[in-house]
Amino acid sequence: MVRLLPPLCWTGLIAWLGSGYWSGAHTSTWLYPTLRAIFPRASAAQIETIHFFIRKAAHVLEYAVLSGLWRRALGGWRVPLLLCLLTATLDELRQTVTPGRSGALADVLLDGAAAAVVLMTYWPPRFGRGAPS
Repeated sequence: MVRLLPPLCWTGLIAWLGSGYWSGAHTSTWLYPTLRAIFPRASAAQIETIHFFIRKAAHVLEYAVLSGLWRRALGGWRVPLLLCLLTATLDELRQTVTPGRSGALADVLLDGAAAAVVLMTYWPPRFGRGAPS
């Protein structure tokens, strides 16, 4: 039962990060000045693009970690991948009713792809190739 704690806590973190507090409009208030300091010659459009990619990279990282935690807790790859997709779907659905957020099927696919890549990369024997884990 204790082995379920890390992926469940990480799922809670994902839910918190999906709140209005972490919307693009809100993160831009502190991230834009930081990016401007790092890239003083960047245009406003470039800063906005960097902000966008940082947010997408965060999505990938969140679900890559979640897939690894579920894999470690449960073994195999099917159930961890299913749980990651379920989490991503529920998070995006919730964001459709959260002020300042919008849910997107593309984000579910991105999150699922991140989870699948991690599971295939670090535990390839489950996919029929690679060295034993």
